[in-house]
Amino acid sequence: MNFIFAGINIEHAPVEVLEGVTVPSHDLEKYLQRLATHAGGGVILSTCNRMEIYSITEDVAIGINQLKEYIETTSKSSRATNIDQYIYTLNGDAVAEHLFSVAAGLDSIALGESEITGQVTKALQAAGEAGTIDPSLSRMFHAALRTSRRIRKETALGRNRISISSLGVKELQNIVGDLSGLHVLLVGAGETGRLTANALRRYGADEIVVSSRSFERGSVLAEELGSFQVTYEKVPETLVGCDMLITCTASADPIITVETIRSVMDERPGRPLNILDVGMPRDVDPTVAEVPGVTLISLSELQLKSRENWALRESASAQARELINDGISRFKERLTGIDSEPVVRSLGARTERMRREEVEQTLARMGGLTDQQAQLLEKMSRSLVRRILADPINFLRSEETQAAESVQKVFALLKQDEDKTD
Repeated sequence: MNFIFAGINIEHAPVEVLEGVTVPSHDLEKYLQRLATHAGGGVILSTCNRMEIYSITEDVAIGINQLKEYIETTSKSSRATNIDQYIYTLNGDAVAEHLFSVAAGLDSIALGESEITGQVTKALQAAGEAGTIDPSLSRMFHAALRTSRRIRKETALGRNRISISSLGVKELQNIVGDLSGLHVLLVGAGETGRLTANALRRYGADEIVVSSRSFERGSVLAEELGSFQVTYEKVPETLVGCDMLITCTASADPIITVETIRSVMDERPGRPLNILDVGMPRDVDPTVAEVPGVTLISLSELQLKSRENWALRESASAQARELINDGISRFKERLTGIDSEPVVRSLGARTERMRREEVEQTLARMGGLTDQQAQLLEKMSRSLVRRILADPINFLRSEETQAAESVQKVFALLKQDEDKTD
């Protein structure tokens, strides 16, 4: 079996393409079941800057084509055409290398972001609950998560608790300066909303109003912040008195239209409005950026900022890369060992039977051996068998895909198993 991968990333595709294939968390099980029907199953990882599918197949070309077709059929965007050109694919070891990098936050807009570990974990759990994940694929995800935790513990990436939300809030601070005393409307009270609120507090914002489609969830976050919340319906009128708007919902469609912003700006002439949209799909109509007095920061702008700091990213990730390479090597050793172990046991059992038969026949022919001589013969025969088996066992535990089949043929293990069933 071969690992395969297909995905769309904000670094390689326009935002409208990515948001068209984004999988809502509440619909993930449904998408996984479709994946199982279309391509035999796998894991779907859908975040604010990627939609990726990890799977296993016997035929790489057919399997990858099925994943690409699946992604194309999931697109909900009428504006996105020729999606195929934005889908990147991987197979074999490259799949593990990519997953390990993603789980460590090296493939994120915010280098080393902490959110991604939880997102990878949830993707793994969802596939497990839906019954769409192969054991080998599950092992790869667990290995990637173990390595991610090691990286965050042993490198500077773990000490730099950055997130996309905090990156966006920092960019707002670069625009407006000190955030203290400014009125901020935060729309969205999920995990991203909570991270955004924490980032706002760290950067000095002390006047935060919360709004959420879930009034209960919004109440919890507002209470934690010591602020208050407004209903979804009151967002436009609340915006009139705000300096900043931050959106981070899971809505499938924009919740802030250009008409709403034009109306708001008409009621506050001469007063600028800064908007940060970290939703995927986007919460804010992109044409809002054309409204006079409005500055809109979206994931695309944050991605550009990330590219500007590429040299810094490469330097910071060097140590993490070493741990990733080590983690992948360990994973492959375990995986190869697990897959070949039944053959190793079968080979060991057969050669032990042969050794014992030969020793017994030799003792019977020679006769009159002392206990010490018999023990020496036993020891010698065991040592000889171990030396003979060393090379085939190492071959079994190598990366050769046909190792198990080859050893079974050479040592007639398949015939032996057939004879047992007759």
